[in-house]
Amino acid sequence: MLEVLNFFSRNISHILKEELKDKPIQYLEEIRLRSNGTIALKFSQNSIVLYNKVTYQDILETLQIMCNNSIYSYQNEIKQGFITVKGGHRVGITGNCAIENGKVININYISSINFRIAKQIIGAGNKVLQYILRLRENTIYNTLIISPPGVRQNYSFKRPNKEHKHRNRRNTVWRFKCRFSRWTSVKLQLYIREFLKMI
Repeated sequence: MLEVLNFFSRNISHILKEELKDKPIQYLEEIRLRSNGTIALKFSQNSIVLYNKVTYQDILETLQIMCNNSIYSYQNEIKQGFITVKGGHRVGITGNCAIENGKVININYISSINFRIAKQIIGAGNKVLQYILRLRENTIYNTLIISPPGVRQNYSFKRPNKEHKHRNRRNTVWRFKCRFSRWTSVKLQLYIREFLKMI
């Protein structure tokens, strides 16, 4: 896991190595850098803000490393707002956009980077395999997998508002033309039923 720190500038990499010595690095999900701001570390259960100032030079040097010292060759990815680096890690980029005919043609003055660490979660899909695999015929059902944003490996996220404070969001799996999960909202069920009629 520590190899992801090699994608950062020398200064940032040193700060992160020192900070992560006594932290559960296996639960680290994101590293966020903001120019003239701070470093934020997002773990699966909590977030930590490091009050070390990040300079624009740190952002630029980090981007150079992530682009193998050839930012120009990554222009097509950069204008989409992210690049994918070795290991499958995705790096979100924000800055000033140059827009032409309603489309982003470039991002200048990159002001922040969000490094999302790719990793496998062993056993995460065990509960739903019975709904996806047709074991007798050794095939896979036609499957639509829907997940609300913010759902992590613990598969539940409590909503902060009072109206839904006792309701959990769940990863929900639907197989075409089968029962819907009891956690699915009624409105979403209606949309999916309409979709199934069309196919």
